[in-house]
Amino acid sequence: MIINAMERIMKDLLDEYKTRLQLNCTCNECLDDILALTLNKTHPRYVTKAEKVMYIKAEFIDKQEMTSLLVKLAECAKIVSDNPTCQNQQKEKI
Repeated sequence: MIINAMERIMKDLLDEYKTRLQLNCTCNECLDDILALTLNKTHPRYVTKAEKVMYIKAEFIDKQEMTSLLVKLAECAKIVSDNPTCQNQQKEKI
């Protein structure tokens, strides 16, 4: 099995910081949009076993590296939050 470790790392970060990102909508569709947009701006890091994700995650103990990921996440969260495409937000516009 091939796993993109960055997907797991970014999903964990999104789960941890979603309340602080002041999102207009926190439905699964919007959260998936944020995650997808962030992953498109992040270099993938592949591993062959789920247990090996922690080795990649350990590289982000460095505050500068983690800050870089958080900045990407915040930028993408703002883009999606400002332009939600989910059904919840479409109903509110009507």
